[in-house]
Amino acid sequence: MEKISETESSGKSSSNVGKQVILPEREDSTLDDSIHFNTNEQEVVVQDDGIEKAAISCLRFFVLFLMIGSTIGAGVATWKFLSSQEQEDFNKEFDVIAEDIKQLSYRRMTEKADDFASLASTLTGLAINSNTIWPFFTDSNLPMIVSNFMATTGAGLVFLAPLVQGEQEREKWANYSQQNQGWIADGVEFTKQQGLLNVSDIYPTIFRRSNGENVAEEGSGPFLPLWQFFPSRDSPLVNFNMLSDPHYKEVFNSVVESKELAMTDYLGITNQDLVELSGPDTQYLVSVQPTSLFLTPVFKDSTNQEVVAILNSDVSWLPMFARASDEDIPPVDVVIDEGCQRRITIRITAQKAEFIGFVDSHDSTYDDYEVAFPFAPDVPSHHLAGPDCSYTIRVFPTKEFWEIYHTSNPGTTAGIVTAAFFFIGIIFYLYDAAVHFRQKRILRVASQSEQILSVLYPKSIRDRLFGIEEKKEEEHKSVPTTKRKQMKEDLIKASRYQLKHFMKSSSPSGQGDSLEGFGSKPIADLFLNATVIFADIAGFTAWSSVREPAQVFTLLETVYRAFDTIAKRKKVFKVETVGDCYVAVTGLPEPTKAHASIMAGFARDCVSRFVDLVSVLETTLGPDTGDLGIRVGMHSGPVTAGVLRGDKSRFQLFGDTVNTAARIESTGMRNRIQMSEETADLLAAAGKVHWLRRRDEVVTAKGKGKLQTYWLLTKEEERAEMEAAADKLSSENDNRAVIQEQINQAPLDIKTCTLEEVESLLSPKVRRLCKWNVDVLAKLLRQIIAHRNSSDAVHSSNEDVLSERESEIRDQYMVLDEVVEIIPLPGFDPRVYREQQNPEEVHLPDAVIDQMRLYVACMATMYRDNAFHNFEHASHVMMSVSKLLSRIVSADDVFNADENAAMSRNLQWSIHDHTYGITSDPMTQFSVILAALVHDLDHLGVSNAQLVKENHKLAKVFKSQSVAEQNSIVLAWDILMDERFHDFRRMIYTAPFELERFRQLMANTVLATDIFDKQLNTLRRKRWDLAFHGSASALQQAEDTTRDNVNRKATIVIEHLIQASDVSHTMQHWHIYCKWNERLFQEMTAAHKAGRLAFDPAEKWYEGEMGFFDNYVIPLAKKLKECGVFGVASDEYLNYAMENRREWEEKGQEFVADLVRKHGQKKSTSSRLSKSPKRNSRRMSLTVGYMSKVESA
Repeated sequence: MEKISETESSGKSSSNVGKQVILPEREDSTLDDSIHFNTNEQEVVVQDDGIEKAAISCLRFFVLFLMIGSTIGAGVATWKFLSSQEQEDFNKEFDVIAEDIKQLSYRRMTEKADDFASLASTLTGLAINSNTIWPFFTDSNLPMIVSNFMATTGAGLVFLAPLVQGEQEREKWANYSQQNQGWIADGVEFTKQQGLLNVSDIYPTIFRRSNGENVAEEGSGPFLPLWQFFPSRDSPLVNFNMLSDPHYKEVFNSVVESKELAMTDYLGITNQDLVELSGPDTQYLVSVQPTSLFLTPVFKDSTNQEVVAILNSDVSWLPMFARASDEDIPPVDVVIDEGCQRRITIRITAQKAEFIGFVDSHDSTYDDYEVAFPFAPDVPSHHLAGPDCSYTIRVFPTKEFWEIYHTSNPGTTAGIVTAAFFFIGIIFYLYDAAVHFRQKRILRVASQSEQILSVLYPKSIRDRLFGIEEKKEEEHKSVPTTKRKQMKEDLIKASRYQLKHFMKSSSPSGQGDSLEGFGSKPIADLFLNATVIFADIAGFTAWSSVREPAQVFTLLETVYRAFDTIAKRKKVFKVETVGDCYVAVTGLPEPTKAHASIMAGFARDCVSRFVDLVSVLETTLGPDTGDLGIRVGMHSGPVTAGVLRGDKSRFQLFGDTVNTAARIESTGMRNRIQMSEETADLLAAAGKVHWLRRRDEVVTAKGKGKLQTYWLLTKEEERAEMEAAADKLSSENDNRAVIQEQINQAPLDIKTCTLEEVESLLSPKVRRLCKWNVDVLAKLLRQIIAHRNSSDAVHSSNEDVLSERESEIRDQYMVLDEVVEIIPLPGFDPRVYREQQNPEEVHLPDAVIDQMRLYVACMATMYRDNAFHNFEHASHVMMSVSKLLSRIVSADDVFNADENAAMSRNLQWSIHDHTYGITSDPMTQFSVILAALVHDLDHLGVSNAQLVKENHKLAKVFKSQSVAEQNSIVLAWDILMDERFHDFRRMIYTAPFELERFRQLMANTVLATDIFDKQLNTLRRKRWDLAFHGSASALQQAEDTTRDNVNRKATIVIEHLIQASDVSHTMQHWHIYCKWNERLFQEMTAAHKAGRLAFDPAEKWYEGEMGFFDNYVIPLAKKLKECGVFGVASDEYLNYAMENRREWEEKGQEFVADLVRKHGQKKSTSSRLSKSPKRNSRRMSLTVGYMSKVESA
């Protein structure tokens, strides 16, 4: 009862106190409301999703439509583009072929017309020379002349028909033709030699054809009997009256009236009688291809334009249109339209022209592509249809041509592009489906999570939670990323890693840029085991002082590139190059125990390669290049290596090992490898003791004291030691000494010797110098040819006249009498510089190159074995001349002298005027270069004064004036005039006026080297003062024009140029000066000991050189500067002369003492300095007349 009452009471109380129980009810309702609210929110979201899905579906359909449209559009565009491209290629190729046919047909037709006219002129000349009265002309040489003519023109039959007028002349002609049948026998013999047919008897008088029979002509004519012809295979043609053919007569009348050649219609149409008489070959020819006759008038003489004969020649039309190209071109049809009645068709493929028929056979499908042009409008032609008809050439493509350029490629390519777009679309939709499927899954999971969170949290709380989680997620992700970056930076900062990275990088500058801030630890490390090498070019400073900058860099780049290649192969790290010093290291960045052995192999390869390179480069870089050597020093030990940061940062080595290697290199010898004892110990431990040789003396290194060093044998030294050991062993086993066989070469005759025989007399170095000289001469010779080809002057002359003048000059031995005060140089021609061909494109025939090589080799053999006046010195002088000429032709000095020159409308005129015309004349430059090569030829090793004193035979020939110089130029000229150098001469000059100027330049230039002739020196000083210091009145008194004054300056400049080059060693580096000074001392000492020099040169050598500098060398260098055409070269020569004079003043006496010790006590063993010098059997003997005249003198 209590329970029930409790329940009821609770129910009552619930019903009675509703406000007390409404709160929990309201809480329940709030939750329901919340769920209901979220349900509405989801409905809104669902509605939004539906709109979004509809938009996405529309977008998908739009993209699908766009893809389909793009696919179709791409296919159509591709097809149209490729089709248009094929059509464009077709049009271009067809236009090119048509234009080619037009130009070729026109050129060939005009060339044939010119050839026919030339042959007609030849016949006129032959008749005049033989005093023949037309029509009674017969020439036995006609078959040979005509055979050559046919070979060039492609004519099949050529015959001469003289004009006979009047009955008496007709009767005389009948007798004449019977009496002068000898040409037929000659023609038969010549025809047999050519492999052609024989001939039969001729008709006794002039005849015509009537009903297939020969009928003698009567009346007064005119008649045109067919007379001499070639090939002689159808003698019935002889005496056939060409005018009996009506169509031929029309053409003949046209020729006589216009006095110009003309072309007939096609043979065989209106010329049946002529074709029938010509034989079966001609009948077949005119039936299978179009053939016409060329009628060329033969005049009585060049002034009287009276037609006395007609030169006839048949010409086939097919070769006119055959293309000259070897390329395989598609066929085209050429229709030759007469314009009135007839047409013929020719098909052209590559170089072949095929006759189709006497109708228009082209494919009318391609009429729209027709290209038409008149055929050879400059060549008159006669048409049977009437004077208004003219030949028109119409070119059409063929079906084969069309198919070559219109292929299925556009459709195929368009299909491929369409398929590719379609495939991409499929891939896109598959990818879109995969993404859509994945997004649906993600959205489904997110929707479920959203529903759960929506039940648990209000919207504002959810948003805050999502933001906090996203922030935490970002922070969570950033922590490991930062740690990974920090770990990576710590790894990069490791010095060893950075060092390896830098050394393996191909761009150190980029590394330097990354270290600009210096915010990190320096990249450096210590390597305990490394070997450093220094390689320095010995003699480089002196060598480079006389070279152009481009030549210096050519040497360094070639050598360093070769060293770099070896370094890559040997795994040697190149550190740097400082000037001519090459620095490398092994043992870093990857440590290796074999660092010393690797470096030793590298050094041996480099020395061997260097020796080979300088020998090869001597032919292009000039004398003394082969004398360069290389010093190599090596040392092993610890080094500090790293990247020295800053502007242009780079890898560097530091430490005592580097310094020691540099000191060892500086105390080494040329072409030898010196190493420290430490490196030698490492090599010995590596089993390379056979490479080592202990140096006999201890070296003293700066900052290191005395060091015991070792030589590392180069490959050549090792090979020599092995050969010496083998020879010694062979000698001991055989108990006999090695006998060296002397080879005495017999003298060579210049008329019979070959280039190989001459070069066999020369040493390898002299052969290299010869090659370099030939290259220099060939370059200038190309300039002469290019200049000549663009000039208006007449460059061709009668060969007999030119040869006669050469013979006259060859007999002129007193060259001194030919020296003139003014050499006329050609004036400036602006057209030449506008139209001149690039000399590099000029091709010198192989025969000319071979003759040049032989001539230079002959010059080398003609130089005696003197210490100073030898071929090497001549090459040195030639190199100086070449250098000064190269400075003359530079435009920089013109700009420096005249600021307005750069703005001039004609820069070439400014250069021409500034250099007195020397730059405008390649002949002048070539002559001066060649004169430098031969100026000491056959020098006897003594002065001109001594030769005069001895009453030498040469002194008698040259009247005791400039003996050595005249002897040199006469010898060189005599050899040049030999028949074996004919082609070489004709490249230098082609006309007498060029020959005269070439001779004048050679004479003045060579004679200018005689600086001890007082009379010549006085004349030169007067000319200098008049040219460069003379007043206007003085020039007027000398009756000089402006042109004469310019030419006088040019002549003086040329003479001073050769004088400066002859003593150029005094104006070059000190080492070069010392080298040639010693050689001159040696030569004069030998002359003194042979009794051919009155005083001992050692007694006055020091004072003599001082006086030579003060009185000749320095004033000469100042004149080079004063004349103002040599630019910076004049400053360079003057500075070197002043510096050498100063050093000679300080060191000269000690230098002379050394010369006396080296050469003063030696006895002369040369028979060359005796008063009757004998020619060495290894020198070339002259057999061209000059020496015989000297002996007779």
